[in-house]
Amino acid sequence: MSELLTRYSDYTIQSIEFFIDSIESELIIRDIPGLFNDKIEGIPVSKNHPIATLMSKQLNENRNSSDLESGIVPGIGVTPGSQTDEIFTLGQSPKTGIVDDDFINRLKDLSALSDKNLQKEVLITKKQIDLIIGQYKRTTAGGMRFQKNEWQRPEEINVSVWSNSADIDIILGNLMDSIMSIIQVGTFGDNSKIRNMKTRVVKGLTNFNFGRVLYGSEYNLTFTNKYNNYTIFTDDVITDHTFEGTFTIPGEDAEKTT
Repeated sequence: MSELLTRYSDYTIQSIEFFIDSIESELIIRDIPGLFNDKIEGIPVSKNHPIATLMSKQLNENRNSSDLESGIVPGIGVTPGSQTDEIFTLGQSPKTGIVDDDFINRLKDLSALSDKNLQKEVLITKKQIDLIIGQYKRTTAGGMRFQKNEWQRPEEINVSVWSNSADIDIILGNLMDSIMSIIQVGTFGDNSKIRNMKTRVVKGLTNFNFGRVLYGSEYNLTFTNKYNNYTIFTDDVITDHTFEGTFTIPGEDAEKTT
């Protein structure tokens, strides 16, 4: 009897983590103190908008007014934007196959990752991995199957870059333009995981809510992300569609059946 064991998903990128890691990696290999005349040592990158972080700190009754901006600006925030179903495709390129040793070894490699790094690769838990591997060990070779459905849609990410100096704002904006281009095309122009990426940027923003002027730029990024849904079954019944019919090859008299 066919039984659905579990379901999980993967994606080309886990969007927020991908952009944070990409920006952080690029900042590490840049001479940040040198670029900013030793005015700053580093630039934090987080999942929070810098202005929202400042506001939260200002509302904290136990805040220390002397370090209200310490470690926050200059800062970069990566936050999700509004997703859309425009050009949304679901269930494209369905595939059914047998769970084999290669499939299981891939899961074992994923299980060796930390929980944080695992979620960057696949939307699965180690409990699910153990469930699949355990069932595989109890099943005759070739006795389990999977169904894979690919789907994709546009996604949106906002990258917020804020500082407490107009000079830093200008240099930081130029730096971010450079980083965005590297993310879009890849280091060598052919190895980016991003597809159809478009960038809209608003520069020259100011904020007066914290007793001094803050300067910022807001990047709005849209791109296509691809997902796969995997459904694991405890039987080996292959359900791919097979076409049966008769056709004639041009130039040949004999009819072929498939």
